[in-house]
Amino acid sequence: MIFYDCTHIERSKIHMNNFKDKIVELTDEYQPLFEKISRYIFENPELGGEEVLSAEYISNVLKEHNFKVETPYESLPTAVIGSYINDPAYENYAFLAEYDALPGYGENNNENAHACGHNWIAASMTGCAIVLSKISKELKINVHLIGTPAEETFGAKCNMIELGAFDNIDFAFQAHMDAKNNMYVYNLAMNAIEFTFRGVPSHASRAPEKGVNALDAVISMFVNVGLLRQQMPSKDRIHGIITNGGTVHNVIPDLAVCRFCMRSPEKSSLEVLKNKVINIAKAAALSTGCSLEYDFFENPFDNMLHIDSMISVTEENFNRFGVVDFAEKGFVGSPGSSDIGNVSYVCPTIYAEIGIDTPESFPIHSNKALEYADSQIAYDRMNQIIKGFCSTVVDISQNRELADKIKEEFKEKSSK
Repeated sequence: MIFYDCTHIERSKIHMNNFKDKIVELTDEYQPLFEKISRYIFENPELGGEEVLSAEYISNVLKEHNFKVETPYESLPTAVIGSYINDPAYENYAFLAEYDALPGYGENNNENAHACGHNWIAASMTGCAIVLSKISKELKINVHLIGTPAEETFGAKCNMIELGAFDNIDFAFQAHMDAKNNMYVYNLAMNAIEFTFRGVPSHASRAPEKGVNALDAVISMFVNVGLLRQQMPSKDRIHGIITNGGTVHNVIPDLAVCRFCMRSPEKSSLEVLKNKVINIAKAAALSTGCSLEYDFFENPFDNMLHIDSMISVTEENFNRFGVVDFAEKGFVGSPGSSDIGNVSYVCPTIYAEIGIDTPESFPIHSNKALEYADSQIAYDRMNQIIKGFCSTVVDISQNRELADKIKEEFKEKSSK
């Protein structure tokens, strides 16, 4: 006969449920603080890399709750790393805050605003870190709030990865308000390249034969990128603009510049697409006699790795607190790109898009989004998300088999 230690299993469940009950109590206790964070950042919108007030506010809140705070972080003046360390040997759980706003809102389209709800992200993730810090000693974990600037522009998570901010992080979490509940977010890998062609100026009428037309090279590049699209995989994307096409019409342009953004479902397929576009640029330079320089004017973004075992336990906890009806694996939606994908290649990462109970789908980057980004509806969802994420950390930290399974799945997927 085989005997199971049911007593031990039941004790473990009771132990974890006690932690989760405490999480509910703490979240409700500090909810007014979390709403205050959201409101402050919403009312003080700052563009990427300029989030001085937001970074300072979050830092001060963390310090009040005994976090050790580093800001500026290295060369990033508005990055924040708040750490609650119990023992360097413990595993490290990080929540990723964003707090950059968008331009072009208001009556005259000249105001900054949080039309993507980053005020909510900052408050929710700071809330997770604070709640968990209160029970982290008993859980035997370390807790971090990593404030990551400029998600909407250059993507500072990429810089922070290179600077070592994620070197010791074992698990990372972030939630983003959106139209639908989804933890299989389909983010495309992305490269952004600026191509500069240099030729020889000459009078376009008197001596055209003496000129080398840099604009011809740019036009040739656009034509051939258009031809490439016929043979591209259907999920790949290329879009470009001309940023310099000459100065006056009667002088052959000796300088022309264009920018292209390339996206693909995987890092590996993006590499193939990127090399094809670079070869098109080289061919354009060769055929026109121009010289070519190119550089990456934004950080490259990776696609999002989905760790099924981590998603499963997170969804169970979200369901417990009323966040239900998640999209099935394979749901595509409207794909974009984000620097959270880069984090997902460094450590197991959850990135959850969270719908809020509005009369209509949450329309990110629209004026309508401003009605909901700092509303009571958003606050109610924040409360649920904090409880769900913190409960997930309890499950992972108190179940060695689950933690190892997540890490093994991550190792397998990130090495491909």
